[in-house]
Order: sequence, then structure tokens, then C-alpha cells
Amino acid sequence: EHFSVDGVAAAVFGGLVVGSTVAFKTGVVGEILGVSGSTRGMIVKPAFGKAAFIIGLIVAGIITSHTFGNMEPLPPPVHDGDSDMRARIFARLAIGGFLVGFGTALGNGCTSGHGLTGLARLSLRSWVAVPVFMACGMITATLSGTAEAFPADVASEMDAPEWRECLVWSACTIGVLALCALAAGAAAKRMAPESAERAKVLAEFVAGLAFGVGLCVSTMARPSKIAAFLDWRSGAWDPSLAFVMGGGLAVTFPFWQYLERRGPSSPLLGGAFGAPPRSKAVDRDLVLGAVIFGVGWGVCGICPGPAWVLLGAVPTAEVVVVLAGLLLGMVAWRLLAKWRGAKACPAAAEAPEAKKDATATGASTPSEVARATV
Repeated sequence: EHFSVDGVAAAVFGGLVVGSTVAFKTGVVGEILGVSGSTRGMIVKPAFGKAAFIIGLIVAGIITSHTFGNMEPLPPPVHDGDSDMRARIFARLAIGGFLVGFGTALGNGCTSGHGLTGLARLSLRSWVAVPVFMACGMITATLSGTAEAFPADVASEMDAPEWRECLVWSACTIGVLALCALAAGAAAKRMAPESAERAKVLAEFVAGLAFGVGLCVSTMARPSKIAAFLDWRSGAWDPSLAFVMGGGLAVTFPFWQYLERRGPSSPLLGGAFGAPPRSKAVDRDLVLGAVIFGVGWGVCGICPGPAWVLLGAVPTAEVVVVLAGLLLGMVAWRLLAKWRGAKACPAAAEAPEAKKDATATGASTPSEVARATV
């Protein structure tokens, strides 16, 4: 059964976990949780914290595949022996992964950054980006028959845990996050700045681990669940993703509203909060990036978070292909950003006074390449 009471419970409980992880990472480290941003950051400016978060996602896949179960093999076993379908799936994953990587980099976010944080902050950019990539994903998946390429695996469906088990996993994970946050707050008062930075790396790993567990509990690490949500012609539409987003926003919305109005001025481990201004304008790159991400998501049914979790849970050639495509897409965006900057610099040099005036009035300059996640 592709969608059931247990499925709704898993989606909501998993959503509460990913939402709590967003709050944990921001409150303890000060950074917005965006899986595409962390992945892109390893390409643009490698850092231990971003790598620790990604490693946490992979470890979560390893742990849950051996304990929680319900992990779906890729490619689906139903296509075993069908070489033509396997080839088409490889092509889907490679093309879809590239478009997801390029689109999330160009549009500065995916379902985690724009969806769980941007919507909760009432960011206009995210309220534009999310409907755009959702609509494009659904149109693409429906027209290309993504649900047929990634059907539900019968064995995984039979192995799906009941809602009580999902509740236990979610409660334990949220409890661990709460204990880690309390420990960070208590220890930070006695920490030297160098120790605080090392503690932030550890907190990033914990955030990646918890976020990955949330994805597995909610079944969002299963491509068939995403395909069944995006592909309206599948004959078995599955709204689980909407419940995951709802569960996540039930945590992140009150968290961000409190943080930005009455919250502390700095995260528990010191430093400053890395949230960009909500007033940042909607631009062409945001919309185009959301369109490209949505198309890629609709083609392959996988976005950055589940891709890293799947690498730990079911490390097949197909998973490597989608991740390689994703990273290549981000590299392509990086090259485009450098080309844009190089092209804009001569024009800026020819009109220094105009550039000075534009900067004084708050207009964007070519040097603003490292944009925020949301």
C-alpha cells in the first residue's frame, strides 16, 4: 500500500525530526541548514563543518539501512534483467542530477533551505522559489512518467515500520538533539574560541546525522515516494511529501519567528547568525534556478539530501551517477559564476563612478558571488 495511516505518521514524525534539526543547527552553530548549500560549499570554499554535515547524512543512511529498514534499492528490482530500462534510468539519474545540482546552485537552495527555512522566515524569495520548483517537478515527472521508472519496491513496502516505531525513532532523535543543544549551551561558557569552532564541526555532524534519520523515517530517501508525489498520472498519487513539509514547518516556523523577533543575538556556540535579509529581491537567477531544479527533480526523483543518504544506505552505481551529476552541475554553476564575474569586471572598471554610485544605493555588484542559501 503506497499511502496509508502508517505512511502519514511516518511522514509527519520524520518532518518533525528534520524541522528540529533545522532549529538545532541554526540555534547551536548559527548556520542555515541547506543540503545543497553545504554540498556547494565544499566546491566553492571547502570547510570542515560542511564536510561533517555531509558525512553525517551518509552515516545516517548506513545506520538506518541496518536498523530501521524500509530502504529502497536503486535501481528498483522490478527492472532487473531489463537492460533498456536500466540504461534509461542511468540517463535519468545523470541528467536529473546535473540539473538538480546546477539549479539549486543558481537558485540558492532546495527543499531544505527554501522549503524548511525560507518559508518559515516568510522570505519572499522562498515563497516564489518553492511553488516554482514544485510545479516544474510535477509537470516534468507527469510528462516523463517518472513513477513508472521508479515504482515502489514491494519488499520495502512490506518492511515499512508501523507508526509506533517511527514515533520511537523520531522521539529519540529529537531528544538527542535537545541534549546536544543543552550540552553546547553549558559548555560554551567555558570554551576557548578554538574549542568552540571544533564543537561547531561536531554539531554539524550531529545535524547531518539527525537530518538523515528524519529523511529515512519520513521515507523521503525513497525515490518511489517522491516520484509518486510528483507524477500525477501514476495512478497511485502519494501526498507524503506534503505531510513531511508540514511537520517540518510546524517546528521551523515558530522557531524562526521567535528567533528573529525575541531570540538571542548569537548562537549557543558563539559567532553570528548567518541568515540573509528577508528583503533580498527576487531575481532572474532565483526563478531560473528553481525551474531547472524542479525539472531535474522531476526527472530523477532525488534531491541533494536523499542522494547523500542513499550513498550510505544503498551505495550502487546508480546512486554514484546521480551524485556525480549533481556535483558536476554545481561545478558548471561555479564556472558560470566566474565567467560572469570576469565579464562584468572590465565594464565596471570603465565606469568607476557609476559603480560607486550603484554600491552606495545598495545595488548588487559583480563581487557578490557568494550569495546566501536562501
